[in-house]
This record gives sequence, structure tokens and C-alpha cells, in this order.
Amino acid sequence: MTDVLSQNEVDSLLEGISKGKVEVETDTPQSTEGIEDYDFRRQTRPIHLQLPGLETVSERFTGLLKTSLSVTTGSAIDVTMDGIESLRFSVFCRGIPLPASLNIFKMEPLRGYAMLVMEGTLVFSFIDTLFGGKPAGPAKLAGKSFTPIEVKMIEKISRIILGDLQQAWSTVQNMEMTFVRSEVDPQFAGIAGTEEMVVVIKFTVDLESFSGTMTLCIPYATIEPLTEKLRDKFQGEKPEVERPWRKGLEEKMGNLPLEVTCILGTTKITGRDLLEMKTDDIIQLDQKITDQVIVTAQGIPKFKGYPGTYNKKKAVRLEGRIDKG
Repeated sequence: MTDVLSQNEVDSLLEGISKGKVEVETDTPQSTEGIEDYDFRRQTRPIHLQLPGLETVSERFTGLLKTSLSVTTGSAIDVTMDGIESLRFSVFCRGIPLPASLNIFKMEPLRGYAMLVMEGTLVFSFIDTLFGGKPAGPAKLAGKSFTPIEVKMIEKISRIILGDLQQAWSTVQNMEMTFVRSEVDPQFAGIAGTEEMVVVIKFTVDLESFSGTMTLCIPYATIEPLTEKLRDKFQGEKPEVERPWRKGLEEKMGNLPLEVTCILGTTKITGRDLLEMKTDDIIQLDQKITDQVIVTAQGIPKFKGYPGTYNKKKAVRLEGRIDKG
């Protein structure tokens, strides 16, 4: 005798199941306790890896910043990008070395705010350089705060940096980087929620005798409207057909004559002194003969050096480059 059901038995069994007269075992758990919903909108890769255009913008930003900071401070300054990462805003805030200057700015017309962070040692080195001193290097800064004058100088430096950032982003989107305010405590920054994702771009700023860290923190929600543009690294790539043309242009530009100038010194006099000047009068400059001078090419500062003579002619001995880009 077999266990095979007849067709009538099969039909009767199916009818009983459909009407609920026959109980059916199931593997579905009766309780959902301990089961988490999966969010299919969740990022499967780090945000910055999905937006390679960010790296191109950041590299362009470093080139612009090297020139503007060198001109502003009159010292050779180099800027390099250390890397890009994406993490929660709370994690980023916990990693900020205090004291630090947290400078909030807008990327109009985009919504929300972003933040420029300069560590305390870098800020004080900038201020020392702007006031004619030498960067003192790392110091004990525990409990140290910024004076009103230092806050003004920080704002000045921040506006210069944001100007270069605005120019760097112009290849992706025309924006206006607007300085809003400065903070010293991360809990008052408020540019994103604690669990929101932010893109963090770190830079190293090299002064003559000291290196410091500068960081850009941009909420992903702010740059989300530009994701399609940032998915392509188009800003830094050139078509293959342009390479021969570019090489020829570089050769032609290499033979162009440039005007190189060097100002040995300056001073201020009154109009009366100018009218009373006569032959053999001596005008005393504000600079000493041992002071460093800046050499410009087509009006752009390029080198630092010291004045002297060579083959019975006035000369300048170059000590280093200002624009390393």
C-alpha cells in the first residue's frame, strides 16, 4: 500500500488550507524582537570614494593656497593635502585637537554650513609671521584662548583661505564662500547633527620652521546636490588629443621673456621733504642691508633672497621658492 494521495485527497487538502481548516507549519518567527530593519538607502561605500571630483578640487585648492598665503605672510609656505575621509560629525568633533579655531562658513547657494578648522599652533604661527616674527613652533597651549586682536587676524586669514576655496570649486559649481563666525568649542559649531555624515579633507601647512594642520569639514547633505558632478574626476583630466598641443604650448611659453624685479627697500617721506630734496641727499630706507627681499616675476612673488654684488654688478642671491607649484 502506498502513501501517495489521490487527486481527490489533494484537492480536499488544498481546500482545507485555503479555508483555514488545516493548520500549516511555517518557519517565519512569531516575534520580530532582535530583528533590525535594513536601510537600502544606506551608503555601501564611503562617501568620499563615490565623489572623486572632491580630490581634484582639493588639489587645485592647495595650489592656490600656497601662493596666496606666501604673498600674505611674505614667507615661503607650502600646502599639501593629506587625505579625504567620510565619518560621522560627532566622531570628527572628538578628534579636533584643542585649542583650535573653528571657522564657520556658507557655500552659497548650497544649503547649510561648513567648517574650516585650524589647530592652535598653526594659528599662533600665522599670527607671529604676520606681525613680523618667526613661527615659534609647538608650544604649551593648554587653556590658552585667542585675544580680540588674534580673532581679527584669524578672520583675515580665513577669508583669504575661503577665497581660494571658492576659486577651486568654480570648476564644479560657481559658489560664494561666506565667512559667518569663529568658535573655539566644537559643541557650538552646529553645522551638522551628531550622527550626520561629513566629508573631512585634511591639509598640512608648512611654514619656515613649523608644520600645522588645517581641515575642511563639509556635511554630505550640503554637497549632495553636486554628487553627479563630483562623481566624475573631469576637472583634472585632459583628453588625449590635447597632450601634443599642450606640449607645444609649453615649449613656446618656455622661450617667452619675463620681467624679474626686486624691491630692495621702501620708506615714507612728507611732501615738504620731497620738495626740499637736492643732489647728494641720502634717503634712508626702512629695511636693513641684511634683510631678506622678495623677487617677483611679472609682478608675482616667486623667490626670497638677499641683495649683494656679482661681477661688479648688483645681484640677489636666491634662498628659496615662494611658489612651489
